[in-house]
Amino acid sequence: MNQIRISFGRRGKIVLWSLVALGAVTSLMLYRLGSQLPGLSITERATAGALHGWHGLSVNPFFLPLGALRSLSYLVLGHSAFATRLPNVLFGIITVGLFAILIRFWHGNRTALFATVLFGCSSWLLHVSRLASTDILYLLAVPLLLVVQLLMYKRATNPLVWYGSIAACCLLLYVPGLVWLVALSFYWQRNAIRTGWQRFARPWQRGLYIYAGVGWLPLLVLRLTDVAHLKQWLGLPHIFNVSQIGRQLFFVPVHLFVRGPNDPERWLGHAPLLDVFSLALVALGLYFYVRHYRATRSHLLASYWLVGTLLVGLGGSVTLSLLVPLLYVLAATGVAYLIHEWLLVFPRNPFARQIGIGLVAVAIVVSCGYNLRAYFVAWPHAEPTLAAFRSDH
Repeated sequence: MNQIRISFGRRGKIVLWSLVALGAVTSLMLYRLGSQLPGLSITERATAGALHGWHGLSVNPFFLPLGALRSLSYLVLGHSAFATRLPNVLFGIITVGLFAILIRFWHGNRTALFATVLFGCSSWLLHVSRLASTDILYLLAVPLLLVVQLLMYKRATNPLVWYGSIAACCLLLYVPGLVWLVALSFYWQRNAIRTGWQRFARPWQRGLYIYAGVGWLPLLVLRLTDVAHLKQWLGLPHIFNVSQIGRQLFFVPVHLFVRGPNDPERWLGHAPLLDVFSLALVALGLYFYVRHYRATRSHLLASYWLVGTLLVGLGGSVTLSLLVPLLYVLAATGVAYLIHEWLLVFPRNPFARQIGIGLVAVAIVVSCGYNLRAYFVAWPHAEPTLAAFRSDH
């Protein structure tokens, strides 16, 4: 009975902290969602003016999950800035939840809490999740694919995990450029997929298995009969220019680590994507994976990073948002590594242990404060931002 009580106590704490974190992230995402800026940006006006509902999705099925949710938002709430941006908020919350699940499995509850707070308060996440653009699906992609791989490995006997995982991966095929990451994910899961095919051997199970993979795709296949749409779906630029692609590949790490892109809709000036503390954590995480370069997880993350960098550098449909979650996965590893090394120095001193963990927590709070201030105070009052969101142009 004591063990049961202890187990429920631990789970209760996890559930409580999860609910607190979910409430905090939801509050951040929804705070002045429709009124923070004077109007919609050019991208948002194009989104609001596009066809929606079944007719719109059948004409242009690209970004299907986001388009379907936005159609539902307009149906329930009517047309407004809030309704236009709300689907992005929901996908942003899902992205944070998937990130938390991933880090909890890889590094435990404490690191998951620290890393999720850091990621959930990051300026880039807030920009992408509160702007009615397609960027949010690129931000979602890597956490979703990594969690799918994790669940297929951890919950190998659950058929719902198999069918849901295959369906989720195939829905990502509607996002231009992500076919390569989905193919990479299938490569890493090839043994699990083969095992699932052998385990669920009844005809109806295999039929459902196949339907989960291809049942979503008819609309997409019709769209790809046009060469221009096929190139967009593959994440390729309309015109290949070797020097331009080389320049874009060069600027991918520059935008990630040195200065952000000059895009008032999505970012504040040329401010770096990461604050100093987050950048230091990324460096620690990278150091850890370089030291353990033979590990499967190191190869997994390196392959996602390489393919993602190539897709962003090509200058097609794929945006920088695809790589940002990988930075925070490295930062989470940096948090875990930092705390681990501190606890090795003080294995038996509870006071020193708490001081080390407390210092990390304080640094994360300061980092979150910096990012929140950059997004909620500095960015909406910058003149380029106001010009990009004025409703009179």
